[in-house]
Amino acid sequence: MKNSSYHDGLEMFIKAFRHDAHPMAMMSTCMAAMSSFYPEANPAYVGANIYKTRTERNKHIYRVMGSAPAIAAACYRHRIGKPIISPKEDLGYIENFLYMLDALPSDSNFRPHPKIVRCIEVLFILHAEHELNCSTAAIRHMTSSQADVYTSLAGAVTALYGPRHGGANEAVLRMLD
Repeated sequence: MKNSSYHDGLEMFIKAFRHDAHPMAMMSTCMAAMSSFYPEANPAYVGANIYKTRTERNKHIYRVMGSAPAIAAACYRHRIGKPIISPKEDLGYIENFLYMLDALPSDSNFRPHPKIVRCIEVLFILHAEHELNCSTAAIRHMTSSQADVYTSLAGAVTALYGPRHGGANEAVLRMLD
């Protein structure tokens, strides 16, 4: 999980939000802010061919996939008034996410229940496999203009935040029940 931390500058953004700010609005803002921390990923600065190599594409994929759970957990913890917890590199992807959501700052040995970890793993897979939807279309449209990946992801998160995205919230509640 070496890519599970986000840029230090993002924590100031998170802490600047009101305590009752919606986590998706916070997440969208943080994704867009990542663009300013990684200008070398912006085709407007470095040219349209930035994402032509697999190595370059993977660098940003790993950065986003690794840091998104840490950002989401930090946004959630800020909203509920708890201190932000850093990721642990010795935990798996979902286990680390749940650790950052639920652990007490003094309990570095906290481990989420394995059944909850498995449930969230399945949930994430189901969400990744639900084809072309509003948020997928949003990111595809924005990247087609050669906007950088972080700004494009912010748009996709914003689309996901909309109540007409596709009823994912109801499906999640049914699965968890």
